[in-house]
Amino acid sequence: MKHLIICGTGAFARELYWHAQDSVGYAYEYDIKGFLDGSVPLPEEEYRKLPLPVLGNYRDYKPDGDDVFTCAVGSPRGRKEFIETVEGNGGKFINIIHTTAIVQGSARLGKGVILCPYTSVNADATVGNYVLVNYMSTLGHDVRVGDYSAIMGHVDLCGFVKVGSGTFIGSGARVLPSGTVGDNAFVGAGSVVLKNVNANTKVFGNPAKLTV
Repeated sequence: MKHLIICGTGAFARELYWHAQDSVGYAYEYDIKGFLDGSVPLPEEEYRKLPLPVLGNYRDYKPDGDDVFTCAVGSPRGRKEFIETVEGNGGKFINIIHTTAIVQGSARLGKGVILCPYTSVNADATVGNYVLVNYMSTLGHDVRVGDYSAIMGHVDLCGFVKVGSGTFIGSGARVLPSGTVGDNAFVGAGSVVLKNVNANTKVFGNPAKLTV
């Protein structure tokens, strides 16, 4: 039996604690051991909401032989820092796939992926390493999502969409068929991307436009 440690202590870490208990492998491949704290301490009342103990800070924690990890950090940059540090200390990340998620047979998932409840990864889609796909989001056929990207809730990536690495796509956003979102881009909540978003830019609105 492996012991899952959730990287992060914020609100999504509490959500992921419950998602993991309804995910593939829980109770026979892994149980949940606790949480790792991040760089910024939380108010004490937030720590009291956590259902299991904080085992230490991610920079200092030395994994036991049966420890495995998942990352409950929404910011792509923060996720990358957290994951690379834990892996550098010997940690191994596993996929957390909720039992209500749909992953079609020709879809491909990297390592350290999180698929929250009612997500859908459709035919010939490819999800990179350490990608977060939040509640009720859909990745259409032939979609490509790069490493460390965060797809928030109720997002629709239509067929043949390409999302670069380290991108953030806010809740309720939609990228229309064959659109491209470049590396490290930010798509604001509720935005509709008609065609392309350049790397390292931030867009918002319907249709999505550059913001300062």
